[in-house]
Amino acid sequence: MSEFETIKVEQTGEIVTVYLNRPRLNLFNNQMIEDLISAWHGLRGNREARFVVLTHTGDHFSAGADLGAIREQAFTPEDARYQQLAGHELMRSLESLEQVTVFSGRGVICGAGMAVAMACDFRIMTEKAYYIVPESQIGTYYTWGCTPRLVRMVGASRAMEIIMLCDPISSEDAFRLNLANRVVPEDQIEEATRDFIAKIASKSPTCIRLTKKIALGASMEGFGNMFICEPELMQGVVYTGETDEGIAAFLEKRQANFPK
Repeated sequence: MSEFETIKVEQTGEIVTVYLNRPRLNLFNNQMIEDLISAWHGLRGNREARFVVLTHTGDHFSAGADLGAIREQAFTPEDARYQQLAGHELMRSLESLEQVTVFSGRGVICGAGMAVAMACDFRIMTEKAYYIVPESQIGTYYTWGCTPRLVRMVGASRAMEIIMLCDPISSEDAFRLNLANRVVPEDQIEEATRDFIAKIASKSPTCIRLTKKIALGASMEGFGNMFICEPELMQGVVYTGETDEGIAAFLEKRQANFPK
């Protein structure tokens, strides 16, 4: 398998395992986005692989975007638009893989981390794992097509609550909200992931592949419009200055002073 700077990719038989590998919190930066896109594109020609497991090194799947790196690079509105284009490609290329994709995560699953988890076909979490969407706290909204995706999964009112309140979502609540397919003890997640895949692997490969495509096709109405307009929306948000203030407040551990 190819060597990457921020992820590890391993294949054992028909299972490809992709690890976020940017210690300590596996923060998403431009390089990680590029590495993941490259990994997803590489899997398109991999006829031996039937399953992809998205997991991580360390105690936490991901604490989200690397805000320190964003602030250091003088993040402009145009940068925000191009980052949206990359984020959309990351999500589309993951969700459209022919392989069955299984997220398997511990610890914090934040922002961009929750985004890629939602783009997988199935999600397995440990009992102490939790989701959180802090975007509105840092002067942005849930981008990469994630707001309509979350609405699709949990309904409009609950999605707005998750995004607007920025409260952690326990694994128990995630299961109840259809954001997790399994919740397992901390020391059993690898075994539970293998067992989950083994049950699917015993079924008709063609019917599994067709089921995935039919199910996703039936649920994706309206996403194309969002992919077209969202980069422009995000550029406009950054022009307001609220993103700069939100990121600064987060990094400085203070309350953001957003204009009213």
